[in-house]
Amino acid sequence: MKKLRFYLMLLVAVLATSAKAANVKYLVLNSGGEETVIALADSPVMTVNGGVLRVTVAGAEKVTATLTDGLSYRFADEVPNSILEAKGDEASRLEAGHVYIAGGVKGETVRVFSAGGRLLATQRIGEDGTADIDLTQLGKGLLIVKSSKTSIKVMNQ
Repeated sequence: MKKLRFYLMLLVAVLATSAKAANVKYLVLNSGGEETVIALADSPVMTVNGGVLRVTVAGAEKVTATLTDGLSYRFADEVPNSILEAKGDEASRLEAGHVYIAGGVKGETVRVFSAGGRLLATQRIGEDGTADIDLTQLGKGLLIVKSSKTSIKVMNQ
C-alpha cells in the first residue's frame, strides 16, 4: 500500500508540473461515469488515504473515489458546456446549450450574467416551477445563472 501511495503521489506531482507547463486551466476527473471539472486556479488539494482519493477546493470536498472505481482524468484548457458549480435548493442540469431549472419559485425571474457582471438574459420560472434558459446565443465563456434560491456557474462553449 505504501508503494501504491508513493507512485500515486509521484504521478500527481508529475501531472501537476506538466499541466502548468502546458498552461491548462482545468482538471477533469471521471469516476463511475460522473465527470467533475475543477479549475486549477482554485488550487485543488488531492489526498489518498486507504485507497480513497479525495479532491478538495477551499476545504470543500469535490470528489471522493476509490482507486479501483475506474478513475480517469485529463487536463484541459477549455471545458465544453458544463456546469462548473451549482449552489442552492433548485435542481439544475445542462443539456444541448440550455440550463434547465426545476423546483424554482413560480413567476420569479432567473438572470444570466457574464463573468464581468453584465446582465445578458432573463427568464421567468413557469407555473410548474421550471425554467429553460437558452445559452446558445449568449456567447462563449463563463456565465452565472442566478435566482433567489440558486447560483450556477456554467462554461458556455
